[in-house]
Amino acid sequence: MEAYILEKNGGLENLKKTVDMIDLIPKENEVLIETKAIGINPIDAQVRNSKDMLTMISAGSVPSAVILGWDVAGVVKQVGEGVTKFAPGDHVYGLINMPGLGQTYATQVIAPEAHLSHKPKSISFEMAAATPMAAMTAWQSVMTLGKIKKGETVLIHGAAGGVGHFAVQFAKHIGAYVIATASARNEEFVKSLGVDVFIDYTKADFETQLDGVDAVIDTVNSISHVQQSINVIKPNGRLVYLQPHFSEAIRPHLEAAHLAGYGVFVNSSGEILDQISSLMQETNIRPKVTRTFAFDELPTAHQLVERGGTAGKVVVIID
Repeated sequence: MEAYILEKNGGLENLKKTVDMIDLIPKENEVLIETKAIGINPIDAQVRNSKDMLTMISAGSVPSAVILGWDVAGVVKQVGEGVTKFAPGDHVYGLINMPGLGQTYATQVIAPEAHLSHKPKSISFEMAAATPMAAMTAWQSVMTLGKIKKGETVLIHGAAGGVGHFAVQFAKHIGAYVIATASARNEEFVKSLGVDVFIDYTKADFETQLDGVDAVIDTVNSISHVQQSINVIKPNGRLVYLQPHFSEAIRPHLEAAHLAGYGVFVNSSGEILDQISSLMQETNIRPKVTRTFAFDELPTAHQLVERGGTAGKVVVIID
């Protein structure tokens, strides 16, 4: 099998492709996947850059050969004892071992059965690989923690991003009134998702335009931005943010405003992904795949995601 090994934390030059790794064998309750596509997420670059992030996400158990990546789509090649949900030849996808190391930057991936779902027939492998982490984070934000209801007004920041564009689609499916922020270059895309109001954050301060929304989903990696979001939520409303480590700084502001606040950290769950799969099969909810790269170009995909500002998702295809 082929894989990218992270030799040490730091720049892209530390991602080294190797072709001499042995083939994998699934253990009990595990599935061996022949990889067709890999989703690249911002956390991939964060873990690559930071030894502290790598140590944290692996719970201090950093292997000698670190393979990054969590999103994968492919074909089941072999199953271990006890696997009942999948069989060789099945098309599957999933968010693998989060928290932990998913090790999806490889032509073969071992995944726990409980972390996988059958790929909806309505989407390609590329679209499937773009879905798990972003869609499951959005699902937690909108459904589980945000508890968005039909008729409520929800403000979604970063609506063109991976999590944001799924959050918009889930909220609209529920029947919420959606206000979205993004840059002007992504206005057409965000409006195509069905938002009711679009705000170009580069030209207008959302605080001066909004007041009394039921909930905010803030995908921006900024404590000050999340604190600003608190100012537009009605009393007893809800705030969901994607950086749970912000909680200590944000808690006093939430208490003063009489709001509930939730930090999101997504966990692998085939059960939740099954729900998303059913919804994608039954509706037009889809990921936007902005760019695709060949396996040999994986470091370039990393660079693009790390730079930020990309609408939708970036995917690596294995031919």
